[in-house]
Amino acid sequence: MVYGPYRQIAEGNENHLRQPFFFGEYELSVDTSKNRMLLPAEIRRQIDPENDGEAFFLVKGSDGRPWMYTEKYFKFLVSQEPSELTPTQDAIDYIRNNVGRASRLEWDAQGRVLFPERVLKRAGIGKEVTLVGAQDHLELWDRSEWEAECARLDARRSEIDLKRRQLRQPPPT
Repeated sequence: MVYGPYRQIAEGNENHLRQPFFFGEYELSVDTSKNRMLLPAEIRRQIDPENDGEAFFLVKGSDGRPWMYTEKYFKFLVSQEPSELTPTQDAIDYIRNNVGRASRLEWDAQGRVLFPERVLKRAGIGKEVTLVGAQDHLELWDRSEWEAECARLDARRSEIDLKRRQLRQPPPT
C-alpha cells in the first residue's frame, strides 16, 4: 500500500511503521577534515523523528557502497531475520556484515552527519559525492563513480526496462 511519500511496511502492525520514499540525486561535499556532510533539507524534511528515529544506520550495501537507512526502518529490517541459538556460519556472517559493521549516524542541529573515516576509506569516497535516493534508503557515491554508473545505466536502459516488464507479467498458465 502506498500512502503519499510513505510506504506501509508492517501490515497488521498497529503503529504502521512507514518509511520515507527517497528519490533523486544530490551533489554534495564531504568535509574531509571532519568526515561530515550536510544532509539536504529536502531529505531531512521527509524524516519524522517519532516515526523514523533520530538517526540513520550506515551499512555496506550489496554493491559495496555505503547505504543509509532510517533508524527505525533498519531495526525493523534486522528484526525480520530469525534468531537462532546455534546459527549457521552464513547467518553469523550476515549479522556481522549488516549489524556488526553498521554505524549509527545522528545529524547535528545544522543537519550534518559524521561518517566514520574507515567507511569512507573502504568505499573510496572522496570530497565530491552524490547522495542517491533509492526508494527505502540513500546511497553514498563518489561523484565520478556515480557519473560512470549513470552512463552504464543509460546504455542498458532498454534491457533493464524489458527485464522489469517481464518480471511483472504473470507466468503463463
